[in-house]
Amino acid sequence: MSLWQHLWPPRPRRLERLPDILGAARDELVTFIGAVEPLEAIHDPVSGESAVAIDYRAAPPHSVVGVAGALSVISRTFHVARQQAVDFLVVDGPHRVLVCVDRGTDLDAFHRDLLVRHGVGLRTERALVRPGARVCVIGRRLGARPTSPLRDEPYLAVVRAQRFWPLDPTSP
Repeated sequence: MSLWQHLWPPRPRRLERLPDILGAARDELVTFIGAVEPLEAIHDPVSGESAVAIDYRAAPPHSVVGVAGALSVISRTFHVARQQAVDFLVVDGPHRVLVCVDRGTDLDAFHRDLLVRHGVGLRTERALVRPGARVCVIGRRLGARPTSPLRDEPYLAVVRAQRFWPLDPTSP
């Protein structure tokens, strides 16, 4: 990566509709919006809710010290953060795009280990990307997978996600 690209990284091309991804070049940075359709699910280690991505934060009970009535969120001295995700489809009408993600940490085992070390006073915060949620994805379009010319893929393209996040349900 050149110094120029490091200081001013390329902006992703915004796709208004999912079929527009067919016009994107291989390795082009794109951004698009759609609903999550899970290929497989992971479960929140605390509540058991189904999700395709979890952002997990935990703080042992002794790490929260109130200073002059300050909120515990502000005065945390120690906390850990981990993420876990699985590949999923982004859907807009009949069109689908496969989004490949980094899997991250096995949160079930990680949470169990923290409970063993710190007990039931462990404080956790989790943000989930649930099936059906609208998400915005920024990633690079990968080349088409080799397939038979007689077979159609169930999705338009494959994107390696750099970032993705759920949108507010009231946003367009």
